[in-house]
This record gives sequence, C-alpha cells and structure tokens, in this order.
Amino acid sequence: MLRLPLQIAFVTATLLTTGVTTGVTPVRTTPATSPTVTREIIAVYFGTEGTDAQSGMIAAVRNMRTALQHQAGANGQRFILRGVSLEPGVDDGIRDLALFGVFDEISVGGNWTNAAVVTYLGPDMSNGERAAIPQVVLLERQVSLEGPKSLSVGPEREIGRYIGRQISSWVDRGAPLPR
Repeated sequence: MLRLPLQIAFVTATLLTTGVTTGVTPVRTTPATSPTVTREIIAVYFGTEGTDAQSGMIAAVRNMRTALQHQAGANGQRFILRGVSLEPGVDDGIRDLALFGVFDEISVGGNWTNAAVVTYLGPDMSNGERAAIPQVVLLERQVSLEGPKSLSVGPEREIGRYIGRQISSWVDRGAPLPR
C-alpha cells in the first residue's frame, strides 16, 4: 500500500519539474544579476597591397596590436583589431591581410565600395585626406550582456584617426589611447 503513493508522488514531482504535459514553466528562484558591461577599443586598419609592405605598415600594425591589447587589458577593456583590404578581389584581400598576422574581424573585396570603407572613410572619396590609405581608425563602444539571450551592442564612437606616416609615429610612441 505504501508503494503506490510513493510512485504517484515521484511521477507528479517529475512532471512538475520538467513541465511535461502539465504546462508548468519552471520559475527562476535565483535573483536577477546586473548586466555585464564591457568597454571595447576597436582599431580598424585600412590598406592595400601597394601601401602595406612598402610603407612599413606590417610591422606598425603588429606593434599597434600588442600596445593596444596591453593598454585595453590594463584598463579592463577588450581590444578588437579589424582589417580592411582595399584589394578588389576577396582572395587578394585575404592574402594582403594575412601578411599582418591575426585580425579579429576582416572586410575584403569591393575596393572603394567595400562596406567598411564606405562606413569609416565615407561615401565620398573626393575628400583626399579622409580617404587616404593606409589608415587606422580608433573606435570605442560598450557591449552589455544581460543573460544568455540578451546582448546589446552600443554605437561606435571615433576616438582617433591616423593616416599614412602618422600611424608609425603614433605606434612608435606606444600607440597611446586618446583621452
């Protein structure tokens, strides 16, 4: 006689905890945690085969990565290095950027109509200085994680721009982040 009630209790508990056939949804019993907010520093490098090797940009970008990773880490920030090659073809752009080592993100193909080029250098290429390459654009943004299904990426804000020889000069000084 004791076996039957125990079996019924076990089945009922199993159904309630799994929500099977009862329509019961598990209820969160732990308190909500505050969102995790990360500030990110992003360096976007723009170049092409003709401007990279001849100008010393390969070493400069590698040294920039090291310097910015160190600074970002010391400030509790995350560093992201993006590479944009203005080579017209995708394969050529990938080969071009491979000379620099590892990028966190890349954008290749399309030459001057590449989406990253248009976004960061502008849609009007008649502005010679703003459209000059090689170039590094420094950005910052905040990313908030509010649980496993809620990610909020804030807008990017430009904090610096270095063109041509300015890049090597800035990197030689340790690539200091603008304040």
